[in-house]
Amino acid sequence: MIDKIVVDNFKCFDEMKLEMTTLNVFAGINSMGKSSAIQPLLLLRQSFEMNSLTKGVHLNGPWINIGTGYDFLNRNANEDYVKFAMTADGKEYYWKYDYDKKSDYQSIKETNAKGKELENINLFKPNFSYISADRIGPKRFYEQSFHQIYEMNQVGINGELFADYLAERGMTDRVTNKYALHKTAASDLLIYQTEAWLSEISPGIKLSSKKYQETGIVGMEYNVANDKFSPLNVGFGLSYVAPIVVSLLKAREGDLLILENPEAHLHPKGQRMMGELIARVASGRVQIIVETHSDHILNGIRLAVKNKIISRLNVRLNYFYQELTDDLAIGKRMVHKKMSPAILEDGRLSYWPEGFFDEWDKALEELL
Repeated sequence: MIDKIVVDNFKCFDEMKLEMTTLNVFAGINSMGKSSAIQPLLLLRQSFEMNSLTKGVHLNGPWINIGTGYDFLNRNANEDYVKFAMTADGKEYYWKYDYDKKSDYQSIKETNAKGKELENINLFKPNFSYISADRIGPKRFYEQSFHQIYEMNQVGINGELFADYLAERGMTDRVTNKYALHKTAASDLLIYQTEAWLSEISPGIKLSSKKYQETGIVGMEYNVANDKFSPLNVGFGLSYVAPIVVSLLKAREGDLLILENPEAHLHPKGQRMMGELIARVASGRVQIIVETHSDHILNGIRLAVKNKIISRLNVRLNYFYQELTDDLAIGKRMVHKKMSPAILEDGRLSYWPEGFFDEWDKALEELL
């Protein structure tokens, strides 16, 4: 498990240190650094798969696209280098990169990351998963990929392979995380567990998929109240959340899962239940990083702590914000920082930072 992430001179961060635990929530208003805190992990994973982890970092590839060195380096950096450090399973690894403004490849200046021991870190294991905020919308047909489904165990960065995953593995794979099992599901098979959790969002959902081998596509149908509908006719919510649910349920102990905006297109009850599901999966020792703008996701996690579904010690909140700082070298400027209020045993927070999911209270004050 990743215990700490440190970045220097990367994008909006002069320096950022993140203590990590099992369930890590990244929150804050737009452009405060939430995505930038996740991107070092994606860049390291990308370079690992492109066989350059000890040589340099590829800024553009299958997992993430940053641009060039100009987009990579913090604009206020005093020195032309970017450094990533990560503590995993008690050992620290670091990568320090030279700066090439025009290139999308930044060479290693210094690193201690060598040998096959890196393969034991969850970030570099085959079961690592990342579902981006830019997920695929409702489609009549979805893609197929034997390599991604079986060899990489993926549903696609944009969720584009979730239908194929269910078609291939839904009736064979079992949900092994006992904390994530839905009590109303017919069995622990992945397809039934997926249907049960989706029914928390839209009651009575059943899924059926059909592969068209000759054209390399997968059809998906939703059965609602004993009537069949194509994904085009059940709204965006189910199509956006289904890859998230499948990724959570297929995760096993020791895996790392990064989720961006799992609340997208969900009504408040669905968002709260998504927060609970995320907490349940994390209780099975799956490390999760979730970036969210939803107070309902947060409340689902807080209630999971109160109801003893997950220990408060296994949840870490990170609130990203900006603060005006007087820099002796360049004068006053905004610096990106973070706070980490703790969830208490009863679900309350140790303190409530200004701007941290407080719009409800502010609106209520204006209304009254």
